[in-house]
Formats: sequence, structure tokens, C-alpha cells
Amino acid sequence: MAERPQATDKLEEELRTLFGQAESMRQQIATIDATILDLATVIETLDYIKSRGSDKIVLVPIGAGNFIRAKIVDTEHVIMGVGGRLSVEASVDDAKELINQRIESLEKLRLDLRRKLEEVNARIRELIEKTREETQ
Repeated sequence: MAERPQATDKLEEELRTLFGQAESMRQQIATIDATILDLATVIETLDYIKSRGSDKIVLVPIGAGNFIRAKIVDTEHVIMGVGGRLSVEASVDDAKELINQRIESLEKLRLDLRRKLEEVNARIRELIEKTREETQ
């Protein structure tokens, strides 16, 4: 009889751990989705600037919700961050290609996380059923 509650405690502990893992994966997927959306917006903006941006006046964020007006003078090049506070100049087409590669990598990561999340959810369902059986 003493083993039954101990087994149930172990199942509940594993369930808590799995619920935590599932929540962490959901948050990672949400972050990836937001990043992909942000990168897609960058591509749309680059397309617009390249096709119709010459001499346009734009608002440039300077922080804390403040902006300055600026004129677009170069529609063929962009300065892009490459990590570690390092930036490089690239053509708009090269920048779009790199951004699309980032999106593809993130989509693969998101797919992998979704598969792992489904495995965790299947294990959770399995343990919930087992816990029900143990407590009856």
C-alpha cells in the first residue's frame, strides 16, 4: 500500500516537470514566431524602399518612442546587424537573401520544437491516464 502513493508522487513530479518543459517550448515557439514576423516585415520594408523609397521622408526611431525625420538617399544598400553589436553594409538583395536564410533556419527550429512539444504532450496525456488509474 505504501508504494502506491510513492508511485503516484513520482508520476505527479514527472507531470510537473513535463508541464514546465511544454510551457518553455510554447514560449520558445512564440518567440520564434515573433522573430519570423519581424524579419518578414524587414523584407517588405526593404522591397518598398528599393522600389519607391528614393528621396522619401521617413521617421527614424531614436529611442523611448521618439523619432526624427530623415530622407532616404541610398535605396540599394542597407547596414545590417550580424551579431555582437557588429554591422556590415550589404546590398538590399544580399540582405534579403540573408534574412530569408534566417527565416528558413527559424522555421526548421520551430518545426523541431513543435514535434518535441507534441511528444511531451503525448507523454503528459499518458501520465495523466496512468495517474488516474493509480488513484482509483
